[in-house]
Amino acid sequence: MGLLHGFVGFLLLVVAAPRLSYAAEVKGEWEKTLEAAKREGRVVIYGPPGSNRRQALVDAFQRSYPEIRVEYIAGSGREQGPRVLAERKAGKFLVDLHIGGTTTMSALLKPAGALEPIRPYLVSAEVTRASNWFGKRLWFADNEEQFNLMFQGGVSNIIAINTRLVEGKEIASYWDLLKPKWRGKIVSSDIRQPGPGGGQSRFLYSHPALGPEFFKRLFGEAELTLSLDRRQMADWLAQGKYAANIFPDSAEIEKAMDIGLPVGIVLSENLKEGAPLSAGFGSVAVFHQAPHPSATKIYLNWLLSREGQTAWQKFVGEPSLRTDIARAGIRPWNMPQEKVDYFFASLEKYEGIELKTVQRLITEAMAGKGR
Repeated sequence: MGLLHGFVGFLLLVVAAPRLSYAAEVKGEWEKTLEAAKREGRVVIYGPPGSNRRQALVDAFQRSYPEIRVEYIAGSGREQGPRVLAERKAGKFLVDLHIGGTTTMSALLKPAGALEPIRPYLVSAEVTRASNWFGKRLWFADNEEQFNLMFQGGVSNIIAINTRLVEGKEIASYWDLLKPKWRGKIVSSDIRQPGPGGGQSRFLYSHPALGPEFFKRLFGEAELTLSLDRRQMADWLAQGKYAANIFPDSAEIEKAMDIGLPVGIVLSENLKEGAPLSAGFGSVAVFHQAPHPSATKIYLNWLLSREGQTAWQKFVGEPSLRTDIARAGIRPWNMPQEKVDYFFASLEKYEGIELKTVQRLITEAMAGKGR
């Protein structure tokens, strides 16, 4: 019996040896990278503005890695994209990472050859394990699925309602907005103007069950009231002046809900066509010739870890695409659901849809040309 146990133990050791060796190898690589990162002493990041984002992206990291200083330069993508390209043209490679919206990375930084493939930087099994992420995959915004990794995915809700005038389940499709009972009772953000609504417009325009015909009929037949004042639209909705608000300001709707006003959101899982998802400011890219490669690797794996994504959710209040973390503080209507058909509006392939086309379609429909 002792011989049998000894033989079984030997077999188990043989089977486990490659696995143990690999784990040790990965651990050894991480420790070497961490030591090199400490010698580099810093990581430089271009990121979005806001004290909440600084808390998530700087302060939380510094608590875990005090030896690696984060130099965080906040600004809009419009400012940072041209700035970094000008620096690189002058032979100055000063920045390691860009965190922010996907458009600057896809439209400006990637075509200029300023970005490095991300996958070689991902060494943590906790990060690369597909089962830890929504849809059992890592989400890249770029067509090549190499350069721009998204870690946020919030539902962009398109329809808000007055709950005294509309039952949520009355609207089970976007086409239901065209029912005669809602004619003249819907207020809409004027999405022909610059500002929010781009991703939502691309979703409606691109969806095979909606498309240009839906836009023509919605803006041509529903007798919509258009406004640029999103706070006023939320007030009108709460007062019952309108039954529904499309392309609403989610923050204004949520404020109204928090103080008990009769407003609500039509949930994506109740709409048969689904809803768009947005990465917001939650995507990351590594710059080619990053000046602090080891610190970049440590920071990137921390950012995408359970700890980093928990910090992002806590301070920014937007849902991470990681599914193995708590959802405290996240609004349930902003959370993507596994069984809903979503359109990830932040993907590069959808940014090719010219918003000017949608804007022209709306104007023609309202003038009667699209009928």
